[in-house]
Amino acid sequence: MHPNTGLRAVGRRRDGRPIWPILGGSGEDDPASALGPEAQPASADTVPNAENPAAPAPTTPEADAQQLAAAEQRAREQAERAEQLQTALDAVQRALNPDDQDGGADPAALAAQVAERDSQLASLTGELRTARVELAAYRAAGEHEARADRLLNSRSFLDQVAALDPDDAKFGERLAAAITSAVEADPELYRATTAPPRGGAEINGAPAGERRPVTLHDAVAARLGG
Repeated sequence: MHPNTGLRAVGRRRDGRPIWPILGGSGEDDPASALGPEAQPASADTVPNAENPAAPAPTTPEADAQQLAAAEQRAREQAERAEQLQTALDAVQRALNPDDQDGGADPAALAAQVAERDSQLASLTGELRTARVELAAYRAAGEHEARADRLLNSRSFLDQVAALDPDDAKFGERLAAAITSAVEADPELYRATTAPPRGGAEINGAPAGERRPVTLHDAVAARLGG
């Protein structure tokens, strides 16, 4: 109750200050006032704005504990992933450089070693494929009346079959076509069929002459028979 006017407060603001009725009205019931203080338009002191946002709802200790536990779980998972990556990196380092006793992994040096190993592997793979192609050509040369030794010494033929893949399903067909083409282009690659006969009379041995007796019995028999 107001000490001067004797009026009773119709409500209170959020900060606790009383809301007093305005005097001098027409005496008729104001629809807004008849609904009570809850239906009264909020004043500037009671309406939050962008400059004075409403205070956030207070958190409970249980919610704080849950947020802290979730943050700690994420931190543990990240630490485990980092440890797994480091373990894998150390294993690669030991495989590439088993003599390294320090255990330190320089990313730049590791990348260079991996690139060098990849280059060596690619080179060995190419050499193996070339050897397989040449072996297949050596075996197939006779079927196409070609000399295998001269065929494999032909640079043009080797260049022609260098791109063939022994694992290809049509490798044999393409190799046969390459051999045929090489033989047709170079007659020296033909295989010799049969050696020509030698000239002159055939010599079967020394001319037969008078046989001399070897033993006494042979000499007597020859004498008596003569």
